[in-house]
Amino acid sequence: MKHLYLYIFIVLLLSSCAKVVVPTGGPKDTTPPKMLKEQPANASVNFANPVIKITFDEFFTLNNPNENVLVSPPFEHQPDYKTKGKTLIIKIKDTLQANTTYNMVFSNCIQDYNESNKLNYYHYSFSTGSELDSFKIKGVLQDAKTMDASTDFFVMLYKNDIDSLPLTTRPDYVTKSVSNGSFEFQNIAAGNYKIFALKDINANLLYDLPNEAIAYLDAPIAAYQMPAIDTAKKESIQDSMPDLHLYTFSQTDSVPKLQRYENPTQGIYQFPYSTPIHDFTVKPLGKEIPYFQTMAATADTITWYTKEVLKDTLSYIFTANGHSDTVQIRPYKRLGNGGRGSQTSTNALTVSFSNVGHRYKPLTLNFSYPIKPVDSFPILVYTQRDTIRTTCSVPDTFTKQLPLPLQFEDKKSYTVVIPDSIFWGYNGLTHDTLKSSFTAKTEKEYGNLLMTYQKDCAESVIAQLWSGERLLQEDLLNESKQISYQHLDPGIYRVCIIKDRNSNGQWDAGNYHLKQQPEEIIYFQNAINIRAFWDDDETFVIP
Repeated sequence: MKHLYLYIFIVLLLSSCAKVVVPTGGPKDTTPPKMLKEQPANASVNFANPVIKITFDEFFTLNNPNENVLVSPPFEHQPDYKTKGKTLIIKIKDTLQANTTYNMVFSNCIQDYNESNKLNYYHYSFSTGSELDSFKIKGVLQDAKTMDASTDFFVMLYKNDIDSLPLTTRPDYVTKSVSNGSFEFQNIAAGNYKIFALKDINANLLYDLPNEAIAYLDAPIAAYQMPAIDTAKKESIQDSMPDLHLYTFSQTDSVPKLQRYENPTQGIYQFPYSTPIHDFTVKPLGKEIPYFQTMAATADTITWYTKEVLKDTLSYIFTANGHSDTVQIRPYKRLGNGGRGSQTSTNALTVSFSNVGHRYKPLTLNFSYPIKPVDSFPILVYTQRDTIRTTCSVPDTFTKQLPLPLQFEDKKSYTVVIPDSIFWGYNGLTHDTLKSSFTAKTEKEYGNLLMTYQKDCAESVIAQLWSGERLLQEDLLNESKQISYQHLDPGIYRVCIIKDRNSNGQWDAGNYHLKQQPEEIIYFQNAINIRAFWDDDETFVIP
């Protein structure tokens, strides 16, 4: 008996000393909820039950169903959506139309409870009649300018081909584009449909705001029969119909509207327009002040840098794209004193270097504000062995960029120094000591691109070379032409052409009211990888 007690004691002792290990949870869940059961079943006919129950394989949340659950034809009243455990309960409040197929599309709103994995698209349909509509339309939305996927657009179908419908009437069918820009209508009635896409800012399914992006097709599109089900494999036969392509754009006003001008700091005036402008003139009404004018890269904002401090209100006539406005420009006042300006926090003139170490472009100074003329100023160039002293001047003009007259030897290291307080802006600010260190590049560090544009279209085209988001070169082509892009840094480049329909030298968005699609942009089939000390020869056939 003593041996038995001793044995029990030892077992208890060992078990009390055992190390406690927290069980692991296994691999991270990366899959969205999966539907297990639908009541009534999906694609039911003779539907009369106002309550729908959909059960998933895990706990989930429903994100903003009033915006992200799309019903076609649209309900007059929003259903009640409730979650109970792993089941979504939908209570329909409307009196359903007879012999009608309804479609419910859940767009990115069902996600699992713990990891927030979203179910991108879930479709539930039913018919109040004895048959379920079995036609379909599918397509893809792309930004007309960038060709990127246009996501979270409402895509709408109308049974009647009336231009005013998207402005006045809710659609007969509605769905939403997903992350890759694709959209799909299933279980719709046979027929031809007007199709319209909308970035619906105020969530009313109407195109009633000027800044809402849109897309449309010029003519109605015919729905086609949905693929049959392969009963042996219990899966749909592959859909062979091509996607429709719609190109989204924000419509611009035909008449540019001058917005309230900004005077952010002493000597700077910014004049924003509602739309890009391509023809701009200024006429003074009486006294005027010297200024330096720049245009924003988006072509919708004019900036003035004044050479003198404005003391009196001046009047001008601005004419943009043929439309004129009378503008009164007032002396600068800080915000808080009843003015339209805001004091900037900087107390120095900002100066930056560009073309650093470039073999074929001069080292250049870039000023945040036009600078006053300088008769002569020193530049110090340090190498490992020598100090080179040279001078330069600033002409009596509105200078915002200043190339420096310096020559550099390949592969040699340099430090360029300009003392402080050399340059003074017309705003009364100056700079600290300027310094740039670099190694001069060699010819072998650049590549070249020879692009042959083979033009087979009647329109003028604009050829563009891009590096990332930066436009490097733009050329207007009226006929086939070969362009040599020289001395490019190694990297990835894109080439595109714009079909300049109205020959105004710029890309123009569409206009739904005038039935104009955006001007077509065609990108070269592949991105171009420029390699150092290499010539790339390509041909761009413009259809």
